Amino acid sequence: MKKIFTYIVFALALVATGCDMDSILDSTNYDKKDTGNFPQTAADADQILTGVYNRLPRMYQESYAWQSSIFIANAASDDCFGAGSTSSVWAQAYDRFLIQRQESITDAWKTYYEGIFRANFGLQTIPELDESLFSNTREKNYILGQLYFLRAWYDWELAQNFGTFPLLDSPEPVNKEKASVEEIYSSIASDLKQAISLMPSEFGYTQAAGMVGRATKYAAEALMGRIWMFYTGFYGKADMAGVTKADVINYLRDVRDNSGFGLVDDQREIWCYTNDYTTGYAFGTQDELGTYAGKEGLHWVGNHCKETIWGAHFSLVENLNGNGNCLGLRQGLRDLSNNVSKSMFPYGGAYNENSVNPKFARDWAEDPDYGLKDKRFFGTILATGDAAQVYSDGTAGTWWPEGEKAEMDYYEGAPTKEVEKTFLYNKKYINVSALEGGKMDGNIYRTFFRCYPNFDTNSNSSGMRNDVIYIRFADVLLMLDELEETVTGINQIRARAGLEPYPSYTFERLQKERRYEFCFEGIRFNDLRRWYPETAGDIIEKNQLGEYNTYRGTIVQGGYRNWDGPGIAARYKASHGFMRIPSTEVSLSNGVLEQTPGFLDENVNEWLYSNGKLPH
Repeated sequence: MKKIFTYIVFALALVATGCDMDSILDSTNYDKKDTGNFPQTAADADQILTGVYNRLPRMYQESYAWQSSIFIANAASDDCFGAGSTSSVWAQAYDRFLIQRQESITDAWKTYYEGIFRANFGLQTIPELDESLFSNTREKNYILGQLYFLRAWYDWELAQNFGTFPLLDSPEPVNKEKASVEEIYSSIASDLKQAISLMPSEFGYTQAAGMVGRATKYAAEALMGRIWMFYTGFYGKADMAGVTKADVINYLRDVRDNSGFGLVDDQREIWCYTNDYTTGYAFGTQDELGTYAGKEGLHWVGNHCKETIWGAHFSLVENLNGNGNCLGLRQGLRDLSNNVSKSMFPYGGAYNENSVNPKFARDWAEDPDYGLKDKRFFGTILATGDAAQVYSDGTAGTWWPEGEKAEMDYYEGAPTKEVEKTFLYNKKYINVSALEGGKMDGNIYRTFFRCYPNFDTNSNSSGMRNDVIYIRFADVLLMLDELEETVTGINQIRARAGLEPYPSYTFERLQKERRYEFCFEGIRFNDLRRWYPETAGDIIEKNQLGEYNTYRGTIVQGGYRNWDGPGIAARYKASHGFMRIPSTEVSLSNGVLEQTPGFLDENVNEWLYSNGKLPH
């Protein structure tokens, strides 16, 4: 029987809706279009592609962002604590390799498979369209290349979060067992090679209409590098399905030399807290507002800047179905109303999940090769409230510069609610507010995007529309340095941070540069896993235990500590940092789908974390 495919799925995808798999498989023929007559044109093919891209921003809506790989990796790394309030069980569970309930990341699992399903539909149907329907062969190839890339991306999201999973290569609904590690990475490598060969080389960095946010050949080459380095490191392999170290070096060199992407002048200007509406530059009131970015003369380079090789792009069309980047909502400042007020300007209301581990700040501040002369330090870490006192009197280290106040020394937050609060926040992904007209007596906007022409959304839960950046040009440079054991890229990045060059390459220098350059971007956790597959948990545990934090306004005596039962290191050894597959998916498979090692039914209660179980 002909399987009906609804045209409405792709029409809705154009405005970034949250269509679920039930809608995709709905047998109702809403617009008299099915697999017998859709797709028929190049426009149809592009709508299919748009539907695949649509799953990227969905992962950052309010009810999804805490399930995103970036949020999970930040919490699981040694650079952050779970934090939030006593009800932020997801963040605290990720931090300790626990599960907050058996259905912890069901939405993420479904969303990734929706992306794969849509890509598979396009890869099955679009090749059958006659070339004459497209303006040229290049147009058709570019669409197909993006579909191969996106399928590889969604498979990678599943691979880094779950290890192994059912590998699907057609849109037909099937009940499959998990593929082997080798099968999964062979499929990813094959898809990326197809993407590289199909996508035209002239499509590199551009701000041209219709091209912003789209994948390119160079994004595929950079992603090949990242996945290859994880696979060969974590699994101890010499190559990835025949893709060799020499191949990866050539791919990354091509990105470096021919893509048009490059480093921006100041890394801090990648992050949207430096935008001109918030700092007041747009109104000529920067001196009156006196923000950090205004004092430093920083100006946001905007979305899809030349350093963003691959990321999730968001619509600037009002508040359509909650479309927005809610990473900042999860990780930013909190007050008792969970809203926004002038007391937290220039930042916005949020839940203070993934607070900064004081040891990470201390390591950076006291490192003789970096220290507070590194522009990125206070450009990345926001210090509030009593931070100057806490980090200069020995309670949490003595690295704080003498006589200097915290950036927001007046900010109290919500001490009766907040747990694992350290007074240090991630500024890369943080909600950012603005004042009407750039004046202190103006109304407070929950996000600075409210200042954009024709953008009326004023919501701290959906109003942020800054890119989620997956791969930056800086990562290409550092991957090349690591593979070739050179210091060229490291020193380019150090130079823009205001630091002296290294005389030569060492692995330790490479590791430190990656940690400080990419902190809070969801990269550190996988770096630890690929460098130290068996002992990453030991490193994370050692770097967190005993560190300063507060619990609902009270300093935790003895600092951060493990949850009852097996500690972080032991749980990492059991799971290797992978997540539990939603139990509903296991049940629906009638036993075909096996659970992630470490989360089997016989010991699941040892891993189940619930509200209020912080060991403080």
